[in-house]
Amino acid sequence: MGSQTDLDQGGTFRQYERYWMGPSVGWVTQPQQAVLPITTAGTVAVSRGTNLITLNVNGSVTINLPSAKASPQSPQAIPGQWVLIPLTIVDIGGFAAANTYTINPFGAELISGLATIRLASNYGAFLLKPILETGGWTLLQ
Repeated sequence: MGSQTDLDQGGTFRQYERYWMGPSVGWVTQPQQAVLPITTAGTVAVSRGTNLITLNVNGSVTINLPSAKASPQSPQAIPGQWVLIPLTIVDIGGFAAANTYTINPFGAELISGLATIRLASNYGAFLLKPILETGGWTLLQ
């Protein structure tokens, strides 16, 4: 797996899109699709801005999510953090039932009230929406 931060050499594809955040903030450029392919077992720390994680691993994987909470400064100070982009985690290899795919939120944050969730069905997926104001994630699917 390539680096998520070294975009010139990392292999993590990012397509950018401009979002209109209203007259006080203006246009904000954010990744439209930032794919993180996971192909080896182990623990993976996800960078903020990643919105698609594909799992193709015949082994256990632990995914540590970034904080969903936006910066306490006003949206004008760091506008990119206030763009609401859901995160999709999908088992494209069909190994989830035989292995452990664990998703952990950041620190004391929760995922729909849970401290951790597990993807347990082959070719299954989770759609997580960040809660920007208070932190944590809402499980949509």
